[in-house]
Amino acid sequence: MSRIIFILVLLVVGFLLLKSWQRRQSLKQQHQQSSGKITTNTRMVRCEHCGLHVPEPEAISQGGKHFCSMEHATQHLTKN
Repeated sequence: MSRIIFILVLLVVGFLLLKSWQRRQSLKQQHQQSSGKITTNTRMVRCEHCGLHVPEPEAISQGGKHFCSMEHATQHLTKN
Protein backbone atom coordinates (compact mmCIF):
# COMPACT_ATOMS: atom_id res chain seq x y z
CA MET A 1 0.00 0.00 0.00
CA SER A 2 2.78 2.44 0.89
CA ARG A 3 4.46 1.69 -2.46
CA ILE A 4 1.33 2.74 -4.35
CA ILE A 5 1.11 6.00 -2.39
CA PHE A 6 4.82 6.64 -3.01
CA ILE A 7 4.38 6.06 -6.76
CA LEU A 8 1.32 8.35 -6.84
CA VAL A 9 3.26 11.10 -5.03
CA LEU A 10 6.13 10.74 -7.53
CA LEU A 11 3.68 10.98 -10.44
CA VAL A 12 2.05 14.12 -9.01
CA VAL A 13 5.44 15.77 -8.37
CA GLY A 14 6.60 14.84 -11.88
CA PHE A 15 3.41 16.24 -13.38
CA LEU A 16 3.80 19.52 -11.46
CA LEU A 17 7.44 19.83 -12.52
CA LEU A 18 6.48 19.23 -16.15
CA LYS A 19 3.74 21.89 -16.02
CA SER A 20 6.13 24.37 -14.40
CA TRP A 21 8.75 23.74 -17.10
CA GLN A 22 6.16 24.16 -19.87
CA ARG A 23 4.95 27.43 -18.34
CA ARG A 24 8.51 28.79 -18.18
CA GLN A 25 9.15 27.81 -21.79
CA SER A 26 5.93 29.50 -22.88
CA LEU A 27 6.77 32.72 -21.01
CA LYS A 28 10.31 32.67 -22.39
CA GLN A 29 8.98 32.32 -25.94
CA GLN A 30 6.46 35.13 -25.44
CA HIS A 31 9.19 37.39 -24.06
CA GLN A 32 11.41 36.70 -27.08
CA GLN A 33 8.57 37.48 -29.47
CA SER A 34 7.57 40.69 -27.71
CA SER A 35 11.04 42.10 -27.14
CA GLY A 36 11.61 45.29 -29.09
CA LYS A 37 13.90 44.53 -31.97
CA ILE A 38 15.14 46.99 -34.53
CA THR A 39 14.27 45.73 -37.96
CA THR A 40 17.14 45.06 -40.34
CA ASN A 41 15.98 47.76 -42.75
CA THR A 42 16.35 50.59 -40.19
CA ARG A 43 19.04 52.99 -41.37
CA MET A 44 21.75 53.80 -38.82
CA VAL A 45 23.25 57.31 -38.71
CA ARG A 46 26.37 58.56 -36.95
CA CYS A 47 26.27 61.26 -34.28
CA GLU A 48 28.37 64.21 -35.49
CA HIS A 49 29.48 64.96 -31.93
CA CYS A 50 30.50 61.60 -30.42
CA GLY A 51 30.37 59.15 -33.35
CA LEU A 52 27.73 56.88 -31.83
CA HIS A 53 25.52 55.11 -34.39
CA VAL A 54 21.79 55.37 -33.68
CA PRO A 55 18.69 54.35 -35.65
CA GLU A 56 17.66 57.22 -37.92
CA PRO A 57 14.13 57.53 -36.44
CA GLU A 58 15.66 58.04 -32.96
CA ALA A 59 18.33 60.53 -34.08
CA ILE A 60 18.06 64.31 -33.65
CA SER A 61 18.53 65.98 -37.04
CA GLN A 62 19.58 69.62 -37.22
CA GLY A 63 21.27 71.45 -40.06
CA GLY A 64 21.53 68.29 -42.14
CA LYS A 65 23.53 66.57 -39.40
CA HIS A 66 22.49 63.76 -37.06
CA PHE A 67 22.99 63.58 -33.30
CA CYS A 68 22.30 60.94 -30.65
CA SER A 69 20.80 63.46 -28.22
CA MET A 70 19.61 67.04 -28.03
CA GLU A 71 22.52 67.80 -25.70
CA HIS A 72 25.05 66.72 -28.33
CA ALA A 73 23.24 68.70 -31.03
CA THR A 74 23.36 71.85 -28.89
CA GLN A 75 27.01 71.35 -27.92
CA HIS A 76 28.12 70.68 -31.49
CA LEU A 77 26.17 73.52 -33.07
CA THR A 78 27.27 76.12 -30.47
CA LYS A 79 30.89 74.97 -30.75
CA ASN A 80 30.95 75.48 -34.54
